[in-house]
Amino acid sequence: MCAEAGDAEQAIRAAGREQPDLCLVGAELPGDAVVAIRGITRVAPGASVIVLASRGDADDLLDAVRAGAVGYVPGALDARRLRRIIRAAQAHEAVIPRAMVLDLLIELRSSGRGTDQLTGRQAQVLGMLRRGHSTASIARRLDIAPVTVRRHISELTRRLGVGERAALVDGRPQQRPPDGP
Repeated sequence: MCAEAGDAEQAIRAAGREQPDLCLVGAELPGDAVVAIRGITRVAPGASVIVLASRGDADDLLDAVRAGAVGYVPGALDARRLRRIIRAAQAHEAVIPRAMVLDLLIELRSSGRGTDQLTGRQAQVLGMLRRGHSTASIARRLDIAPVTVRRHISELTRRLGVGERAALVDGRPQQRPPDGP
């Protein structure tokens, strides 16, 4: 171990100074773990970042991976399990619980289906829909009104050419029926 940090900024500075091979970042790190991950991967590009989380949350996993993490480990760790995780990361393996891999696959599928024409917020809403979030849950997590979420869903069905919300959720290529007779 070469450094310990109490918040995101300290973690970024320590990573830049020490150039570690591996960084373990707590998901509840003051100053935001995602900020720390982005900063660490910027100042120490050779470092593998693994997030240690108290719970398994698909949205937190996806945010961490998007920020540059190669691992996300929910739950408590004993020393033996931590050693296995570190060895896996050093062998350039992703460290993600099997139960959460499906969330990543769903996100990858959704990102490849015409979503390049979406705004960042629309892509967030689509990803959360596909991970099973309700309109109310999406509104709470994104700190927007439920009516705004419904507007995004309506725009998504129009832009992606699907006739209904269910088609957005399961990624069906079903097209909306043509307008008029």
